[in-house]
Amino acid sequence: MNIVKDDLKGPQIKALLQEHLDDMYATSPAESVHALDIDALRHSNVEFWTAWNGESLLGCIALKL
Repeated sequence: MNIVKDDLKGPQIKALLQEHLDDMYATSPAESVHALDIDALRHSNVEFWTAWNGESLLGCIALKL
């Protein structure tokens, strides 16, 4: 496993984040969606990492500073 600070430009992370947001809005009340979209994750006060196994995206995490 390789954990990297991610620039949020890769197609795999874009797809994962969009799928997550789509699911959150489909299954949760709007006021209970506590996920940031990709533009908000690119803000300078957010650090974002992804975990990889070769070319396979395993997961991600963000920390708002």
